[in-house]
Amino acid sequence: MTAPVINKSALRLTAQSARQHLGYALRSQYSQAAGQRLISLLDSLMPSNVLAYRSLSNEVDTATLFQQSSARLFAPVTHHHEHMEWRQVSGDTVWQKGVFGVDEPEAGTLWSKASGLTVLVCPLVAFDRRGNRLGMGKGCFDFWLAEHRGALDRVIGLAFSCQEVPEVPAEGHDVPMDCIITEKEVINV
Repeated sequence: MTAPVINKSALRLTAQSARQHLGYALRSQYSQAAGQRLISLLDSLMPSNVLAYRSLSNEVDTATLFQQSSARLFAPVTHHHEHMEWRQVSGDTVWQKGVFGVDEPEAGTLWSKASGLTVLVCPLVAFDRRGNRLGMGKGCFDFWLAEHRGALDRVIGLAFSCQEVPEVPAEGHDVPMDCIITEKEVINV
């Protein structure tokens, strides 16, 4: 007897629906709680560099991270599915909508693994307790992570607890996260 095939598209829709049904007030409350957990973890790790995305309206809000982190912050710029680079950002950064409608910095110094501890805060649509993530389906982070995992000291997923699923199907190129932070807990893998 073969194991049932887990449909990534169905998992993605289920997790997106759960996240959307939180409503603005709960998303805001849960974002604040998850954001504080993230800041606390980063304070304990003391990274030199944090690579983090600017959240969309229905994701865990990353604004607190961009306002409170003492590390050098970098945000992604996506040129197409297989190519993403990270540019340093600050309070003066000018943002523009990128190819997927996510805010990206217009300019900034490119990140390179030159010095210091580097942490990636990774977006996700669904996750499991083994650290597997399911993204939006474009593959941007998957391609980048597969190429750069060795340069990262920690990969952290950020999500609402309602986005947890029993199992995310992982393929050979998928890179698991080291931990997932939700409004309820830090899940170390």
